[in-house]
Parts: sequence; C-alpha cells; structure tokens
Amino acid sequence: MKIFAIKLQPLDDRNARKQIEQLKPFVSLEKRAAAERFRFLIDARRTLLGEVLIRHIIHEMYALPMEQIIFETEGNGKPVVRQIPSFHFNLSHSGDWVVGAVDDAPVGIDIEEIKPIDLAIAKRFFSADEYQDLLSQPAERQEAYFFHLWSMKEAFIKLTGKGISYGLSSFTARLSEDGQATLRLPDHEAPCVVQTYSLDPAYQMAVCTRKPAAAEHVDILTCENMLSRLNNL
Repeated sequence: MKIFAIKLQPLDDRNARKQIEQLKPFVSLEKRAAAERFRFLIDARRTLLGEVLIRHIIHEMYALPMEQIIFETEGNGKPVVRQIPSFHFNLSHSGDWVVGAVDDAPVGIDIEEIKPIDLAIAKRFFSADEYQDLLSQPAERQEAYFFHLWSMKEAFIKLTGKGISYGLSSFTARLSEDGQATLRLPDHEAPCVVQTYSLDPAYQMAVCTRKPAAAEHVDILTCENMLSRLNNL
C-alpha cells in the first residue's frame, strides 16, 4: 500500500483558474466537465488533483500513458481501472488536502477537516459505544474526537464500496488512550485494520484495509510538485 497527500496552497481567483487550466489536459473530458460545474474554484482544484494523482501513480507503476487510462465504475459505484483490475485505489478530500491510497487489494481512505459541528449528529449515526466514548472526552476535545471516529468509519465504508447503504451505527470505531485505532464489525464482515494519520492539526485522516497492516508513511506533495512531474512526462 502507498498513501499520498497533496496540500493545496491558497490562491486568488486568477491563479486558481490558471492552475485548473494546467490540470485539465491530464484528466478525462468527463472530469473536465465536472470541474467546470463546481461553484467554488477550490472544489474544481480538488477534484482535478484527485484524478491527476491517481493517473500519475498508475503511469509510474505500470508505464501506462496517462491519456490511455480508463476509469470505470463497479455496480456499487466504486471506481476501477479497466486495464488493471488488480489495482485498487481510493480518494478523499477536505479543505486544503487531497489524499489517496493505492494497493493490490481494496482500500478505503478518508480525511476530515475539524470544524464546529452539532455533536447531536453522533447520536443518530454512531453506535451506542461510540457515542459514549465521545461524551467521555473533555469538552475541548470532543469535536476533534468526533472527526477521528468519522474518518475511521468513512474509511471502512469506502473500503466496502457500499456507501450510505451501509448503516454507520452497525459497527464501532474505537480509539484507545495511546492512539490505537480499532473496528468492531458485524459478524458477516471480514476483519479490517484501520490506522489514523496526523497530516495536519486541523484534520483527521484514516485508512482501512483487510491486510494485516496499513502503510506507515504518507508521501506529501504540493500541486506545484505534481504539475512539475506532469510537465516532465
């Protein structure tokens, strides 16, 4: 498994549009059209960077020209690469970060920006144990802990490819005092490993895999790094 993260630098509208135009040639026509429909430029930058990141990883791993890479969607909505069925990937973005995980087995990744939220939502979507764990945290840590749990749960849901059809309260994410992350899953689910990462104090990120362990290291890039790599192809 490899994990990648791209940090988006703040840009004014003129430079954001310039960056978007620089990224467009490296994605599909469908993705370009999708980016043009976004109201906010940051959303267009994130969605383009996500696809560019995966295309570049595939190019480096398999020497497949970026323009020949074809993404398809499985019945559950999870994207796959037509030419390389053994290649699995997952993307997530939030705020200033775009993150991706790739492996030869299913993988899920999620990143969440920590921001003010009505914690009552946890009573609806979390298991009873998760909700009690959340309430047991000091008040000043509850928001960060909420997003810790949320990122772990989303990473598992994205691993399965079942999306919102999978009940969020049907399984339990736990985080011990020493930071060890675990999942307690329904009996029909194969065991999973979930690991959290500290990219940025304002974010929580988690990766989920059915392998014995997730990657320890995250390769951190900037959009400028990525554009430089693309221009040298």
